[in-house]
Amino acid sequence: MGFWPARRNGTPRFRAPTAQPAAGGHGAIPLRPAPASPTPEPAAPVRLSARKLRHAREAQDAIKAAAILRQPLTLDRAEALLAILEPYRRRASLPAGANPLHGLVGQSPARLHEIAMRHAAPVLLDVFLPAAREHMLDRLVGVLRPLEGDEAARQDGGLPSAIDLANAMRTMIGALRGAGRQHALAVIDAVIEDSRAMVQRASGIGQTPGSQGGQPADHSHTLGEFSHTLLRLEALRLIMETLGARSPALDALAYQSRRVARLALRQAAAAINGFVRERNLLTLRDSLLVIAKIDSLIVVALRILDSLQAHEEEATPFVKVADEEALDDYVEAIVRLAEALVQLTTRTLASPDFDELLFVALLRKIKWLYRFCDRLGHAHRPKELDELRDYLGLQSAMLGRQCAEALSGAVGDPVLMARLLPRADELVLLLGDVGRLKVRDMLAERVAVARNDSAPTK
Repeated sequence: MGFWPARRNGTPRFRAPTAQPAAGGHGAIPLRPAPASPTPEPAAPVRLSARKLRHAREAQDAIKAAAILRQPLTLDRAEALLAILEPYRRRASLPAGANPLHGLVGQSPARLHEIAMRHAAPVLLDVFLPAAREHMLDRLVGVLRPLEGDEAARQDGGLPSAIDLANAMRTMIGALRGAGRQHALAVIDAVIEDSRAMVQRASGIGQTPGSQGGQPADHSHTLGEFSHTLLRLEALRLIMETLGARSPALDALAYQSRRVARLALRQAAAAINGFVRERNLLTLRDSLLVIAKIDSLIVVALRILDSLQAHEEEATPFVKVADEEALDDYVEAIVRLAEALVQLTTRTLASPDFDELLFVALLRKIKWLYRFCDRLGHAHRPKELDELRDYLGLQSAMLGRQCAEALSGAVGDPVLMARLLPRADELVLLLGDVGRLKVRDMLAERVAVARNDSAPTK
């Protein structure tokens, strides 16, 4: 196949740009102005009143009790367990009485466990499990505005981990031989319903009546929200696994997570393809915002790759699964974007008429694309990303050499030199980011010489 990968129809995937004249504005590609579109008024945010999470103290004590129940009961551990449960005995309709473990020294562990659980079970079943359920619901699916000031610091600092609490619920249910499982199921059912609503909200993020063709009005906000939703879904999935959720419930949440990831990649591909197709100021802004969200893109792509590795979606012969199709479409989009960026930066490097900020934005977009390809580490990553990373590094080196030649040719032309020097500085940074250190050092030396020669003499 050679160095350059080929598309399915046999045409080269990457096309090296043709050499352009170093002076004048003849090679510049003007960006067409964006079509005017009405901007809808954003909806006013809904302010929710803050309230404390329910049963934070009971949740903390439940975790302490569960830690004891995970170990074989000795007399000391049984006494520590009952000491934790003592303040809650009346809430479980148990009278305060003498130590039930008195006189059990030397009894077998089975007898000790039986007596201790006889007194612990009512508190675990009637106090700790319902309290843990309500506390988990407040934290996972409750709509709460964060508290402010000292009260927030005091409350957040004392909250137990949601994973630790889910582990405690499962331990208590196991110690009760399955009794109280309805409390864990209530949390699982609420999480599934909330995940569906969350994905429904995410699918409508950025869709505004004034957007053209149903495209989102703010791709940066959209991709960030998708990434946040995806991370939250993965956290909920981990909590459900800890609670002992069965496969159908876990599969339902995994489907919602994959759906968000596919939506995010399709939105990103649509914004990038819009710039490649139209190349006006509005589509340039949208594609810049998308590529700038590199961390969000990596989170989304990793979720898709994980699902492909685990075969979460059943494959059919000769037909790609939806996850693979969404990822392939995104990779195709960034490959086309890379071609357009290389062509545009090559043609406008020495053009004094091209906007300085736009040129810097194009170079930084190349850097972001390279970082995405370089940082997305996964056993199932598409091989096209390796090819794209190498392509961007090679073309950046060629652009650095072209800039060095342009600096040599601009001697005696202060206007062109004034345009080239800031662009050369940005190119030096780009070459360092893509690992082309020899070309970077050569260009940096040429920039220093040119700046020294163009400096006014005293």
